[in-house]
Amino acid sequence: MAGFEGFSTAAAVLASATGCGLLMGIERERRKGAGPDRSLAGVRSFTLASIGGAAAALTAIPALVVVGALLVAALTVVAYARDRSGDPGVTTEIALLLAYLIGVTCARDQLLAAALAVVVTGLLALRTTLHQFSSQWLQPGEVRSGLILAALALLVYPLAPNAPLWQDVLNPQVVVRLVIVLLAIQSLAHVAKRLMQARHAVALSALASGFVSSTA
Repeated sequence: MAGFEGFSTAAAVLASATGCGLLMGIERERRKGAGPDRSLAGVRSFTLASIGGAAAALTAIPALVVVGALLVAALTVVAYARDRSGDPGVTTEIALLLAYLIGVTCARDQLLAAALAVVVTGLLALRTTLHQFSSQWLQPGEVRSGLILAALALLVYPLAPNAPLWQDVLNPQVVVRLVIVLLAIQSLAHVAKRLMQARHAVALSALASGFVSSTA
C-alpha cells in the first residue's frame, strides 16, 4: 500500500510538471519559427525540462537537482551562442530554465508550480502588449510615480516602526500606510482620467477620496 501511495504521488507530480511544461511550451512553439533560424526551444523542450526538474526533485537528492539546473543553464547558453535568428533577447532561454525550476517546485507544491507556470506563460504571451504599454502608453512621470509608490509599499512600510512615538501621538507605520493609500488613489484616479471621460474620472476620484477621509 505504501508503495502504491508513493507511486501515485510521483505520478501526480510528474503529471503536474508535464502540464506546466506543455503550457509554457505551447506558447513558445507559436513563436519558435521554422528552419535553421528557428528559436531555441518549443513544446517538447519545455515539457522535458519540466519533467526533468520534477524527476530530479523526486529523487530527494539535492545535488541532482543542482546538476540538472546547471545542465539546463549550460544548454541554454550554448543554444543562445549558436542562435542565428537575429533576436538579441534571452526570454526563451530564461523561460526554459524557469520550466525546469517549476518542475522542481511540482514535487513540493503543485498549486504554486501551476500558478507560476500560468504567470510565466502570461508574461510570454503578452510580450507585444507589455512592450507597447511600457514604451508607448506609460509616460516618464508615471514611471517615477510608480517607483515611488512601490518603494513606499515594499521598503519604507515594512521598515517603519509599528509603535507610537512622540508621547504616543504618532505611529510611523500608520502614517506611511495612509500615505500609500492616498498615493494609490491618486494613481488610480490618474489612470481613470486617461481611460475614461474626464467627468467620470473626477467623480471616481472624489468617491475614493471620501472613502479615505472616512477611514483615516
